[in-house]
Amino acid sequence: MKLFLPILLSLTSLILSSSLKGSKGIEEGLFTWTDSPSTTLNVIWLVKDKAPTLFLWGKTDDQLPSSAEVRRHPFYKGSKLEVCQVQLTELSPNTGYRVFLGDKEFRARTLPTKRPECIRFVTGGDMMHSSDWHKDGVKAMASRSPHFALLGGDLAYADGKSWERWLDWIEVYADHAVTKDGYSIPFIVAIGNHEVNGGYGKTPKEAPMFYNLFPFPRKLTSFYAIDLYEDLSVVVLDSSHTYSIESQVEFLQSSLSSRKDRTHLFALYHFPAYGIMKGGLNSPISKSMREHWVPLFDQYGLDAAFENDHHVYKRSKLLKGDKTDQDGTLYIGDGAWGVRTREPGAKEYWYVEKFEPTRHVIEVEIKDNVRTYRAINHDKKVFDEFVDERDDD
Repeated sequence: MKLFLPILLSLTSLILSSSLKGSKGIEEGLFTWTDSPSTTLNVIWLVKDKAPTLFLWGKTDDQLPSSAEVRRHPFYKGSKLEVCQVQLTELSPNTGYRVFLGDKEFRARTLPTKRPECIRFVTGGDMMHSSDWHKDGVKAMASRSPHFALLGGDLAYADGKSWERWLDWIEVYADHAVTKDGYSIPFIVAIGNHEVNGGYGKTPKEAPMFYNLFPFPRKLTSFYAIDLYEDLSVVVLDSSHTYSIESQVEFLQSSLSSRKDRTHLFALYHFPAYGIMKGGLNSPISKSMREHWVPLFDQYGLDAAFENDHHVYKRSKLLKGDKTDQDGTLYIGDGAWGVRTREPGAKEYWYVEKFEPTRHVIEVEIKDNVRTYRAINHDKKVFDEFVDERDDD
């Protein structure tokens, strides 16, 4: 069904419940990917009290937007909030689209099939001790106009039970994760301990809001791989929150081996294999990751692992196993998007090149196959940079 846009928006305003107006986090559009980023987009939003919702979409220059089937399910058991999801498929690559949720308009772009000469994406985690810090981090990200974001867990600090914090997180991200030309920044998400009631060693049942909010390639499975371009892939892992480290080894082996010829190969997860807080290398989770995951990173030439959780900025030396190696993997991040930072207990660590207790996001720019990693603080200033000019051929 197609309707003229002015009539349609007027109709939408009439059928929506007045209780939705001004409700924090309600009918705020989020965009993710679980399939080809050049031909698909997932759209996610929340409604409450089983309110009617009307979804319309089209290319940014379409005058006659189309409707689409909306999947709805509870945000959590007994909730008055419902998650609404639409997967748009068979889209045109490198094309702008707009969606209408009620009387709100959001825009997003598909990626081109072939990676452009220069791309940028942003990564980080541990996003919201406070809404203001979360907002500052989102604004720092948006100032770089990235093509997409990789979010490394501990998003809303909801601990598997606080829907109010999720509404705060959604509102801030949807309102401020917008590029300079007005497009929302799609993201790929990993799970962290604060998505889970109990943090570690649990099951998806203890993280109902996370698993209900975000679609995944396989239902209730927080580890997956996605090919963003023909030569750039990301493997997303669960650092022992709802799946054990060991249970993901077969998946990791298969995902990396089938992508070993990618020019740019990354991993995204929450708890660090090479952290400097919470016991550092002696943490049981870190030890397990270095036993089961890191040998596969080394074997298949992972370029960088994006780590989080420790509320500090960290950039490692290039590592293979427990040795520095110029052909090794970069471990960068450690999660200080919008949280109180921590002071490391030592002045230096053999495996770390730089660390700093600063709230930040990390920009990755790939130009002519050179990877440049930049740490951006909340003042939108670069305070660390690493240029990786290694030839992966």
